[in-house]
Amino acid sequence: MVQGRRRALVSVTARVHVADLSLRSEVRAADRTHAHRRSIFLELDDEGVPGWGECATSEGPGVDPTVDEVLAALDERVLDLAVSQLASRPVGSAPRAPTVALVAARPAMLAAAGLVDAALWDLRLRAEGRSLAEDLGVSARDVAFAGVVGVMAPGASAARAEALVAEGATRLRVKVSPDAGTRALEAVLAAVGVPVVADANASFAPGGDDAALAELCALPIAWLEQPFAANNLVAHAALAERVGVPIGLDESVRSLRWVRDAARYHAATVLCCKPSRLGGIARTVEALRTAGELGLRCYVGGYFEAGLARAVLGTISAVAGTEPGDVVAPAGYLDADPCGLAGPRGGRQPLHLAPGCGPPPERSALRQVLVRTA
Repeated sequence: MVQGRRRALVSVTARVHVADLSLRSEVRAADRTHAHRRSIFLELDDEGVPGWGECATSEGPGVDPTVDEVLAALDERVLDLAVSQLASRPVGSAPRAPTVALVAARPAMLAAAGLVDAALWDLRLRAEGRSLAEDLGVSARDVAFAGVVGVMAPGASAARAEALVAEGATRLRVKVSPDAGTRALEAVLAAVGVPVVADANASFAPGGDDAALAELCALPIAWLEQPFAANNLVAHAALAERVGVPIGLDESVRSLRWVRDAARYHAATVLCCKPSRLGGIARTVEALRTAGELGLRCYVGGYFEAGLARAVLGTISAVAGTEPGDVVAPAGYLDADPCGLAGPRGGRQPLHLAPGCGPPPERSALRQVLVRTA
Protein backbone atom coordinates (compact mmCIF):
# COMPACT_ATOMS: atom_id res chain seq x y z
CA MET A 1 0.00 0.00 0.00
CA VAL A 2 1.20 3.51 -0.83
CA GLN A 3 0.12 6.26 1.55
CA GLY A 4 -0.01 9.66 -0.09
CA ARG A 5 1.22 12.84 1.55
CA ARG A 6 -1.44 14.74 3.51
CA ARG A 7 -2.51 18.30 3.09
CA ALA A 8 -5.72 19.73 4.55
CA LEU A 9 -6.66 16.22 5.74
CA VAL A 10 -6.70 14.73 2.18
CA SER A 11 -5.44 11.13 2.05
CA VAL A 12 -4.96 8.80 -0.91
CA THR A 13 -4.11 5.09 -0.95
CA ALA A 14 -3.20 2.89 -3.91
CA ARG A 15 -3.30 -0.86 -4.42
CA VAL A 16 -1.96 -2.79 -7.39
CA HIS A 17 -3.65 -6.05 -8.42
CA VAL A 18 -2.07 -8.34 -11.04
CA ALA A 19 -4.52 -10.67 -12.77
CA ASP A 20 -3.87 -13.63 -15.08
CA LEU A 21 -6.52 -13.63 -17.83
CA SER A 22 -6.86 -16.72 -20.04
CA LEU A 23 -7.83 -16.41 -23.70
CA ARG A 24 -10.62 -18.64 -24.98
CA SER A 25 -8.43 -19.66 -27.92
CA GLU A 26 -4.75 -19.04 -28.61
CA VAL A 27 -3.97 -16.24 -31.04
CA ARG A 28 -0.74 -16.89 -32.89
CA ALA A 29 1.15 -13.90 -34.26
CA ALA A 30 4.46 -13.69 -36.08
CA ASP A 31 6.42 -12.93 -32.91
CA ARG A 32 4.56 -15.00 -30.27
CA THR A 33 1.44 -16.95 -29.37
CA HIS A 34 -1.04 -15.23 -27.07
CA ALA A 35 -2.69 -17.63 -24.62
CA HIS A 36 -2.76 -15.54 -21.44
CA ARG A 37 -2.73 -11.85 -20.66
CA ARG A 38 -1.38 -10.37 -17.44
CA SER A 39 -3.34 -7.22 -16.62
CA ILE A 40 -2.41 -4.75 -13.90
CA PHE A 41 -5.34 -3.10 -12.12
CA LEU A 42 -4.53 0.05 -10.17
CA GLU A 43 -7.05 0.83 -7.43
CA LEU A 44 -7.03 4.29 -5.86
CA ASP A 45 -9.06 5.33 -2.85
CA ASP A 46 -9.55 9.02 -2.09
CA GLU A 47 -11.31 8.90 1.30
CA GLY A 48 -13.96 6.47 0.07
CA VAL A 49 -14.11 7.55 -3.59
CA PRO A 50 -12.63 4.78 -5.80
CA GLY A 51 -10.71 5.06 -9.03
CA TRP A 52 -9.58 2.19 -11.23
CA GLY A 53 -7.18 1.81 -14.14
CA GLU A 54 -6.05 -1.20 -16.16
CA CYS A 55 -2.93 -1.92 -18.20
CA ALA A 56 -2.44 -5.16 -20.15
CA THR A 57 1.20 -6.26 -20.35
CA SER A 58 3.44 -8.37 -22.53
CA GLU A 59 4.25 -11.97 -21.70
CA GLY A 60 7.90 -11.58 -22.68
CA PRO A 61 10.53 -9.17 -24.00
CA GLY A 62 9.40 -7.01 -26.89
CA VAL A 63 7.99 -3.62 -27.82
CA ASP A 64 5.50 -3.66 -24.96
CA PRO A 65 6.64 -3.98 -21.30
CA THR A 66 6.10 -6.93 -18.99
CA VAL A 67 4.31 -6.85 -15.62
CA ASP A 68 7.59 -6.49 -13.74
CA GLU A 69 8.74 -3.64 -15.95
CA VAL A 70 5.51 -1.68 -15.46
CA LEU A 71 5.54 -2.30 -11.70
CA ALA A 72 9.15 -1.10 -11.56
CA ALA A 73 8.16 2.06 -13.41
CA LEU A 74 5.32 2.66 -10.93
CA ASP A 75 7.72 2.28 -8.03
CA GLU A 76 10.40 4.35 -9.69
CA ARG A 77 8.45 7.56 -10.09
CA VAL A 78 5.03 7.49 -11.70
CA LEU A 79 2.78 6.33 -8.87
CA ASP A 80 4.47 8.50 -6.25
CA LEU A 81 4.05 11.56 -8.46
CA ALA A 82 0.39 10.80 -9.05
CA VAL A 83 -0.48 10.18 -5.40
CA SER A 84 1.45 13.28 -4.35
CA GLN A 85 -0.43 15.32 -6.93
CA LEU A 86 -3.75 14.09 -5.61
CA ALA A 87 -2.91 14.41 -1.95
CA SER A 88 -1.68 17.99 -2.27
CA ARG A 89 -4.83 19.45 -3.79
CA PRO A 90 -7.22 21.54 -1.65
CA VAL A 91 -10.03 19.85 0.23
CA GLY A 92 -13.21 19.47 -1.80
CA SER A 93 -11.56 19.82 -5.20
CA ALA A 94 -12.05 16.95 -7.65
CA PRO A 95 -8.92 15.31 -9.08
CA ARG A 96 -8.30 16.57 -12.59
CA ALA A 97 -6.83 14.80 -15.59
CA PRO A 98 -3.24 14.19 -14.44
CA THR A 99 0.04 15.34 -15.94
CA VAL A 100 1.73 12.07 -15.04
CA ALA A 101 2.21 11.09 -18.68
CA LEU A 102 4.64 13.96 -19.17
CA VAL A 103 7.31 12.06 -17.22
CA ALA A 104 7.08 9.05 -19.54
CA ALA A 105 9.91 8.11 -21.87
CA ARG A 106 10.58 4.36 -21.84
CA PRO A 107 7.80 1.95 -22.91
CA ALA A 108 7.34 0.85 -19.29
CA MET A 109 7.05 4.48 -18.17
CA LEU A 110 4.46 5.15 -20.87
CA ALA A 111 2.44 2.12 -19.82
CA ALA A 112 2.69 3.03 -16.14
CA ALA A 113 1.71 6.62 -16.89
CA GLY A 114 -1.26 5.41 -18.90
CA LEU A 115 -2.33 3.16 -16.03
CA VAL A 116 -2.18 5.96 -13.47
CA ASP A 117 -3.80 8.38 -15.91
CA ALA A 118 -6.79 6.05 -16.29
CA ALA A 119 -7.16 5.48 -12.54
CA LEU A 120 -7.04 9.21 -11.76
CA TRP A 121 -9.45 10.02 -14.55
CA ASP A 122 -11.81 7.31 -13.29
CA LEU A 123 -11.53 8.68 -9.75
CA ARG A 124 -12.48 12.18 -10.86
CA LEU A 125 -15.39 11.01 -12.99
CA ARG A 126 -16.84 8.86 -10.20
CA ALA A 127 -16.55 11.80 -7.80
CA GLU A 128 -18.43 13.98 -10.30
CA GLY A 129 -20.94 11.28 -11.34
CA ARG A 130 -19.99 11.53 -15.02
CA SER A 131 -18.92 9.08 -17.71
CA LEU A 132 -15.76 9.28 -19.80
CA ALA A 133 -17.96 9.67 -22.87
CA GLU A 134 -19.60 12.75 -21.35
CA ASP A 135 -16.24 14.15 -20.30
CA LEU A 136 -14.80 13.77 -23.81
CA GLY A 137 -17.90 15.15 -25.52
CA VAL A 138 -18.96 11.85 -27.11
CA SER A 139 -22.62 11.72 -28.12
CA ALA A 140 -22.56 8.20 -29.61
CA ARG A 141 -23.94 5.31 -27.59
CA ASP A 142 -22.13 2.54 -29.45
CA VAL A 143 -19.30 2.03 -31.94
CA ALA A 144 -18.28 -0.32 -34.73
CA PHE A 145 -15.55 -2.83 -33.94
CA ALA A 146 -12.91 -4.92 -35.69
CA GLY A 147 -11.74 -8.52 -35.16
CA VAL A 148 -8.44 -10.41 -35.12
CA VAL A 149 -7.59 -13.74 -36.80
CA GLY A 150 -4.37 -15.43 -35.72
CA VAL A 151 -1.99 -17.48 -37.86
CA MET A 152 -3.96 -20.68 -38.59
CA ALA A 153 -4.65 -23.15 -41.38
CA PRO A 154 -6.74 -21.70 -44.23
CA GLY A 155 -9.96 -23.47 -43.25
CA ALA A 156 -9.69 -22.49 -39.59
CA SER A 157 -8.84 -18.90 -40.56
CA ALA A 158 -11.90 -18.64 -42.79
CA ALA A 159 -14.18 -20.11 -40.11
CA ARG A 160 -12.87 -17.71 -37.48
CA ALA A 161 -13.29 -14.77 -39.85
CA GLU A 162 -16.88 -15.73 -40.60
CA ALA A 163 -17.67 -16.02 -36.89
CA LEU A 164 -16.25 -12.56 -36.17
CA VAL A 165 -18.20 -10.97 -39.00
CA ALA A 166 -21.38 -12.72 -37.83
CA GLU A 167 -20.82 -11.13 -34.42
CA GLY A 168 -20.58 -7.71 -36.05
CA ALA A 169 -16.91 -7.08 -36.91
CA THR A 170 -16.71 -4.64 -39.82
CA ARG A 171 -12.98 -5.13 -40.46
CA LEU A 172 -10.54 -7.97 -39.78
CA ARG A 173 -6.82 -8.11 -39.06
CA VAL A 174 -5.19 -11.37 -40.12
CA LYS A 175 -1.81 -12.16 -38.59
CA VAL A 176 0.88 -12.94 -41.17
CA SER A 177 4.59 -13.76 -41.16
CA PRO A 178 7.33 -14.27 -43.80
CA ASP A 179 7.08 -18.07 -43.60
CA ALA A 180 3.28 -18.40 -43.25
CA GLY A 181 2.47 -17.91 -46.92
CA THR A 182 -0.74 -16.32 -48.18
CA ARG A 183 -3.20 -19.23 -48.32
CA ALA A 184 -4.87 -18.41 -44.98
CA LEU A 185 -5.16 -14.74 -45.90
CA GLU A 186 -6.63 -15.67 -49.28
CA ALA A 187 -9.16 -17.95 -47.54
CA VAL A 188 -10.29 -15.10 -45.30
CA LEU A 189 -10.59 -12.71 -48.24
CA ALA A 190 -12.75 -15.25 -50.04
CA ALA A 191 -14.92 -15.97 -46.99
CA VAL A 192 -15.94 -12.46 -45.88
CA GLY A 193 -17.01 -9.21 -47.47
CA VAL A 194 -15.38 -6.80 -45.02
CA PRO A 195 -11.98 -5.08 -45.37
CA VAL A 196 -9.09 -7.36 -44.38
CA VAL A 197 -5.73 -6.14 -43.03
CA ALA A 198 -2.51 -8.19 -43.09
CA ASP A 199 -0.80 -7.66 -39.71
CA ALA A 200 2.89 -8.58 -39.77
CA ASN A 201 3.94 -7.52 -36.24
CA ALA A 202 7.34 -6.29 -37.49
CA SER A 203 8.36 -9.77 -38.68
CA PHE A 204 9.69 -8.92 -42.16
CA ALA A 205 13.26 -7.88 -42.95
CA PRO A 206 13.82 -4.99 -45.37
CA GLY A 207 15.45 -6.41 -48.48
CA GLY A 208 15.37 -9.95 -47.15
CA ASP A 209 11.68 -10.81 -47.50
CA ASP A 210 10.82 -8.99 -50.70
CA ALA A 211 9.24 -12.02 -52.38
CA ALA A 212 6.93 -12.73 -49.44
CA LEU A 213 5.99 -9.03 -49.24
CA ALA A 214 5.21 -8.96 -52.95
CA GLU A 215 2.83 -11.92 -52.55
CA LEU A 216 1.00 -10.17 -49.72
CA CYS A 217 0.77 -6.86 -51.54
CA ALA A 218 -0.65 -8.57 -54.65
CA LEU A 219 -3.78 -9.46 -52.66
CA PRO A 220 -6.75 -7.07 -52.25
CA ILE A 221 -5.96 -6.22 -48.61
CA ALA A 222 -7.04 -2.98 -46.94
CA TRP A 223 -3.49 -2.33 -45.79
CA LEU A 224 -0.29 -4.07 -44.68
CA GLU A 225 0.38 -3.35 -41.01
CA GLN A 226 3.83 -2.98 -39.43
CA PRO A 227 5.91 -5.14 -41.76
CA PHE A 228 9.23 -3.87 -40.36
CA ALA A 229 10.75 -3.02 -36.98
CA ALA A 230 9.11 -0.24 -35.00
CA ASN A 231 11.98 2.23 -35.29
CA ASN A 232 12.50 1.82 -39.05
CA LEU A 233 10.27 4.46 -40.62
CA VAL A 234 12.64 4.74 -43.60
CA ALA A 235 12.01 1.14 -44.67
CA HIS A 236 8.25 1.61 -44.30
CA ALA A 237 8.41 4.78 -46.41
CA ALA A 238 10.39 3.00 -49.12
CA LEU A 239 7.92 0.12 -49.19
CA ALA A 240 4.95 2.51 -49.32
CA GLU A 241 6.52 4.22 -52.33
CA ARG A 242 6.99 1.05 -54.37
CA VAL A 243 3.81 -0.95 -53.65
CA GLY A 244 0.19 -0.12 -54.35
CA VAL A 245 -1.04 -1.25 -50.93
CA PRO A 246 -1.45 1.23 -48.04
CA ILE A 247 0.97 0.75 -45.15
CA GLY A 248 -0.13 0.85 -41.51
CA LEU A 249 1.91 1.34 -38.35
CA ASP A 250 1.20 -0.09 -34.89
CA GLU A 251 4.29 -0.74 -32.79
CA SER A 252 5.86 2.44 -34.23
CA VAL A 253 3.17 4.73 -32.78
CA ARG A 254 4.72 5.74 -29.44
CA SER A 255 4.42 9.53 -29.29
CA LEU A 256 3.14 12.59 -31.14
CA ARG A 257 6.61 12.90 -32.67
CA TRP A 258 6.27 9.44 -34.23
CA VAL A 259 2.81 10.37 -35.54
CA ARG A 260 4.21 13.50 -37.19
CA ASP A 261 7.25 11.63 -38.54
CA ALA A 262 5.03 8.94 -40.06
CA ALA A 263 3.24 11.66 -42.01
CA ARG A 264 6.39 13.62 -42.76
CA TYR A 265 8.22 10.64 -44.28
CA HIS A 266 5.08 9.16 -45.90
CA ALA A 267 5.79 5.96 -43.97
CA ALA A 268 2.12 5.06 -43.50
CA THR A 269 -1.44 6.08 -44.24
CA VAL A 270 -3.01 4.26 -41.27
CA LEU A 271 -2.00 4.33 -37.59
CA CYS A 272 -2.98 2.13 -34.65
CA CYS A 273 -3.05 4.18 -31.42
CA LYS A 274 -2.94 2.59 -27.96
CA PRO A 275 -3.15 4.46 -24.62
CA SER A 276 -0.61 2.13 -22.99
CA ARG A 277 1.95 3.06 -25.64
CA LEU A 278 1.15 6.75 -25.80
CA GLY A 279 0.89 7.44 -22.06
CA GLY A 280 -2.81 7.79 -21.35
CA ILE A 281 -6.24 8.87 -22.52
CA ALA A 282 -5.58 12.54 -23.29
CA ARG A 283 -2.38 11.81 -25.21
CA THR A 284 -4.14 9.14 -27.28
CA VAL A 285 -6.99 11.49 -28.16
CA GLU A 286 -4.41 14.14 -29.11
CA ALA A 287 -2.53 11.62 -31.26
CA LEU A 288 -5.74 10.65 -33.07
CA ARG A 289 -6.65 14.26 -33.75
CA THR A 290 -3.12 15.16 -34.85
CA ALA A 291 -3.00 12.20 -37.22
CA GLY A 292 -6.37 13.19 -38.69
CA GLU A 293 -5.15 16.74 -39.28
CA LEU A 294 -2.11 15.29 -41.09
CA GLY A 295 -4.31 13.21 -43.38
CA LEU A 296 -3.70 9.85 -41.69
CA ARG A 297 -6.44 7.33 -40.92
CA CYS A 298 -6.44 5.83 -37.43
CA TYR A 299 -7.94 3.16 -35.25
CA VAL A 300 -7.72 2.39 -31.53
CA GLY A 301 -5.82 -0.81 -30.85
CA GLY A 302 -6.27 -3.32 -28.04
CA TYR A 303 -4.13 -5.90 -26.31
CA PHE A 304 -6.60 -8.59 -25.14
CA GLU A 305 -7.33 -6.59 -21.98
CA ALA A 306 -10.26 -6.95 -19.56
CA GLY A 307 -13.47 -4.93 -19.71
CA LEU A 308 -12.26 -1.83 -17.85
CA ALA A 309 -9.56 -0.97 -20.40
CA ARG A 310 -11.77 -2.10 -23.28
CA ALA A 311 -14.45 0.38 -22.21
CA VAL A 312 -11.85 3.16 -22.35
CA LEU A 313 -10.78 2.10 -25.85
CA GLY A 314 -14.38 2.12 -27.02
CA THR A 315 -14.98 5.65 -25.80
CA ILE A 316 -11.72 6.95 -27.28
CA SER A 317 -12.57 5.39 -30.63
CA ALA A 318 -15.80 7.44 -30.69
CA VAL A 319 -14.00 10.75 -30.14
CA ALA A 320 -12.32 11.47 -33.44
CA GLY A 321 -14.23 9.49 -36.05
CA THR A 322 -11.68 6.69 -36.21
CA GLU A 323 -11.73 3.45 -38.16
CA PRO A 324 -13.31 0.46 -36.34
CA GLY A 325 -10.93 -0.58 -33.58
CA ASP A 326 -10.19 -3.34 -31.06
CA VAL A 327 -13.03 -2.29 -28.79
CA VAL A 328 -15.35 -5.29 -28.58
CA ALA A 329 -16.08 -6.63 -25.07
CA PRO A 330 -13.74 -9.38 -23.78
CA ALA A 331 -16.46 -12.05 -23.60
CA GLY A 332 -15.50 -13.01 -27.15
CA TYR A 333 -11.83 -13.69 -26.39
CA LEU A 334 -11.35 -14.14 -22.60
CA ASP A 335 -12.49 -17.12 -20.55
CA ALA A 336 -13.69 -14.67 -17.91
CA ASP A 337 -13.83 -10.87 -17.75
CA PRO A 338 -13.64 -9.77 -14.09
CA CYS A 339 -15.17 -6.44 -15.11
CA GLY A 340 -18.20 -7.86 -16.90
CA LEU A 341 -18.29 -5.35 -19.75
CA ALA A 342 -21.49 -5.77 -21.78
CA GLY A 343 -20.99 -7.31 -25.22
CA PRO A 344 -22.15 -6.27 -28.70
CA ARG A 345 -25.77 -5.57 -29.47
CA GLY A 346 -27.03 -5.42 -33.02
CA GLY A 347 -23.49 -5.69 -34.38
CA ARG A 348 -22.24 -2.65 -32.41
CA GLN A 349 -20.29 -2.38 -29.16
CA PRO A 350 -22.17 -0.29 -26.55
CA LEU A 351 -20.16 2.42 -24.82
CA HIS A 352 -19.86 2.54 -21.03
CA LEU A 353 -22.15 5.44 -20.09
CA ALA A 354 -22.21 5.04 -16.30
CA PRO A 355 -19.96 7.20 -14.08
CA GLY A 356 -16.26 6.48 -14.50
CA CYS A 357 -14.12 5.26 -17.36
CA GLY A 358 -15.49 1.72 -17.37
CA PRO A 359 -16.81 -1.09 -15.18
CA PRO A 360 -14.33 -1.82 -12.35
CA PRO A 361 -13.44 -5.44 -11.58
CA GLU A 362 -15.92 -7.24 -9.35
CA ARG A 363 -14.11 -8.29 -6.16
CA SER A 364 -14.97 -11.99 -6.18
CA ALA A 365 -14.27 -12.29 -9.92
CA LEU A 366 -10.95 -10.50 -9.49
CA ARG A 367 -9.91 -12.87 -6.70
CA GLN A 368 -10.39 -15.85 -9.04
CA VAL A 369 -7.78 -14.55 -11.48
CA LEU A 370 -5.54 -12.70 -9.03
CA VAL A 371 -1.81 -13.38 -9.07
CA ARG A 372 -0.69 -10.82 -6.51
CA THR A 373 -1.67 -7.60 -4.74
CA ALA A 374 0.64 -4.89 -3.43
